Amino acid sequence: MADAAVHPVYVLHGDDEFVRDARRRELIAHVIGESDPQVATSSFDSEAEPADVFDELRTAPFLAPRRAVILRDADAFVRKHRDLLERYLAAPSDASTLILEVGTWKRNTRLAKLLPKVGRVVDCSRPDRGSVGRRLRDMAGKRGKKLAPDAAELLAQWIGQDLGALDGEIEKLSLYVGDRPDITARDVGALVTATAGPEAFALTNCITSGDTAGALTALNGMLSVRGEEFRTLGMLTWHLRRALKAKRQMEAGRQPDVKMPAGPRREFMNMLNRRPMRRLEGDFRALLRADLGMKSGLEPRAAMQELVVRLCT
Repeated sequence: MADAAVHPVYVLHGDDEFVRDARRRELIAHVIGESDPQVATSSFDSEAEPADVFDELRTAPFLAPRRAVILRDADAFVRKHRDLLERYLAAPSDASTLILEVGTWKRNTRLAKLLPKVGRVVDCSRPDRGSVGRRLRDMAGKRGKKLAPDAAELLAQWIGQDLGALDGEIEKLSLYVGDRPDITARDVGALVTATAGPEAFALTNCITSGDTAGALTALNGMLSVRGEEFRTLGMLTWHLRRALKAKRQMEAGRQPDVKMPAGPRREFMNMLNRRPMRRLEGDFRALLRADLGMKSGLEPRAAMQELVVRLCT
């Protein structure tokens, strides 16, 4: 925990169950130290009787510096017993720490205004897109691995922002690379995108080289399972973001930060040289139109084929 002090009350709020579970485990370890959780923690749900919760909070810890009392799904409890919680915050127990888990936490209430005097609020909301890469790198770092930036972006495009699912993929990737310290985009392509078959990188490779027939063949292989169109779109989004970033670096007079083997890198640079920035920006707008069209009922295969043809020509 960044805050070394142990506070009498913590509120975990937000909609991401994975983040909430992780923060709860961190807080319990922070509160009870090396003590046995079986004897140093208690857990209640929203139907708990207030007397039982507050009695538990005032019970002296056994073989532990403090007790951790967790109140899960506590929104209903907070609504029904707000006055009791306000009184408790005015004089919290020095024997225990209350961990309230709620979906929402309104900061304009009297209860919320009392909390900073004795406790802390921990945001467990689903991360925004900009912070997913950092979370992924942290997950890899905890396993002794370094996740390449383009690998993180591809993983986020492919899996989405579900941190639980992403953590599972990082675990698989860490085992997949073995003793190697780095996880690359190629590793993500080989393992995570394997449900789409080997066509995943074949598609972007053909687009890079302008091979329309090859790209359409790879696309058809990727769309063999219903629902794969949006995962395929994620791969194309990753490809175009990488191309736009490199093109901007070129136009600014800098060497593009493109980490890939010599052959694919040469093809990628050739694509950037023959495709002006306005065309790349148009490609990205076309991708967004295809995404919107499919979400609005447009037949996915036709929309994706039209997009792929544009990206190749």
